[in-house]
Amino acid sequence: MASSSYMTCNRATTARLSILFLLLVGLFLFRDLWLPDNSSYKPRPPPLQATSPDTKHAGTLQVHNSTATKSAASFSQACASVPGADKVLVLLKTGATELYQKLPTHVVTTFTCVPHYMVFSDLAQTFAGLPIHDAVAPVSSHFREHHGDFELYRKLQQYQREGQDMSNLKGDGGWNLDKWKFLPMLFKAFERAEKLDGIEWFFLMEADTSVSWTNLLQWLKTMDPKEPHYLGAQNVIGDTTFAHGGSGVILSRRTADLMLQRRDSMGKSAYDEKWEEETSTSCCGDEIIARAFKDVGVELTPAWPLIQGETVNSIDWTENHWCTPAITWHHVSPLEVDLLFQFQNDWVEAHGWTEPYLYHHVFDHFIARHVAVNRTKWNNISKDQKFISASLAQAEDRDFYALEEYERASVESAEACAEACGRKGEWECLQWMFTPGRCYLGKDLRFGRSDEREGGEHWVSGWVRERLERFEERFAGCKKVRWHG
Repeated sequence: MASSSYMTCNRATTARLSILFLLLVGLFLFRDLWLPDNSSYKPRPPPLQATSPDTKHAGTLQVHNSTATKSAASFSQACASVPGADKVLVLLKTGATELYQKLPTHVVTTFTCVPHYMVFSDLAQTFAGLPIHDAVAPVSSHFREHHGDFELYRKLQQYQREGQDMSNLKGDGGWNLDKWKFLPMLFKAFERAEKLDGIEWFFLMEADTSVSWTNLLQWLKTMDPKEPHYLGAQNVIGDTTFAHGGSGVILSRRTADLMLQRRDSMGKSAYDEKWEEETSTSCCGDEIIARAFKDVGVELTPAWPLIQGETVNSIDWTENHWCTPAITWHHVSPLEVDLLFQFQNDWVEAHGWTEPYLYHHVFDHFIARHVAVNRTKWNNISKDQKFISASLAQAEDRDFYALEEYERASVESAEACAEACGRKGEWECLQWMFTPGRCYLGKDLRFGRSDEREGGEHWVSGWVRERLERFEERFAGCKKVRWHG
């Protein structure tokens, strides 16, 4: 009797499980056949020719071919085949401590448009099949194993062996190590370009750089790659004028050929030894490569503001920018990289690949609507005139009691600060910001950032809308595009 009850119970349980299984199968079929696919995850095929990253024991250096990692979107398919795209080799410089925070966004945005690119870091890795090349490995063991600048490099290798999170080393000597990447990275790219068909230009960027692919390609068409070009946003250290690396650096094929010829004529070992010694006493890698270019007779051609180092929020929107194509931004977050990429997509869909977008188009899209009203807990980077109460003033600040009466009153309220801005001349004050005891005025338009999550002072910021409208009217039209720095 007990056995019969057990068999009956077992059969009932089996029947219930069978019915439940059929119901689940039906639900999955219903979802796949009838419900729309709203998943944000779209699997992509693995990269073609995904070889191991280079180390000192590795073989041929590989350039990643982005064709296999492009998304299925029509824009991504089109932008990599735009005339001129295959003539540019893009070099992205990053570091192992930030790679997983900053590189992924470029892989799914910037690089979908770039047929030829290489990623350089301070550690050989592979990211989703993409080889990350160690730019520091070619430096002689004399420096790598003993020089203080390489302490982080040695630590990174230890963390890699132990499987530790390398982002925990962020800020621990990265700047000192970074300068050693520049020249070895360039020569690896130059040598690789000799094995590719038709490379005419090299574009160097960093992981927190955003580049407009359409504007860059249109600009390159205005120049001859057979001429020695070295372009970027100019900085000066001592006697050296150099292109700021994070803003973006452009080199022609002729410049690369001159560098390779000089290195071959000196002998690679002698050349590298000379420039390693120079690097060891320099502050910055972008300054070092400027000296190396000058050594072969190539001087910097200033390209600001086409190439520049601000973000959309921090740039001063002036007549210098308004009618100029916006090619690069620096210190951008992954979110900003994506937003600027989407803006480019929309622009190209509306205007094609032969019309550049200008700074004022970026302003209209990202900024204009936000400066129509005052903003609380916001710092808009006003800094041209500073009125500070006597109780807060430092020795270098203006004498509070020597200020005009309305200037002294400006430190008492946001309304009084705005009034002080209004009493200044038309082009003396376009914006203001106030915190108790301080009123700062700005003659140039900047958007700034929220200070809500910052400690210390919180600001109220405002813009003089009527003056901004007259500024925009003054430069309306942009009848001539400025393709020069």
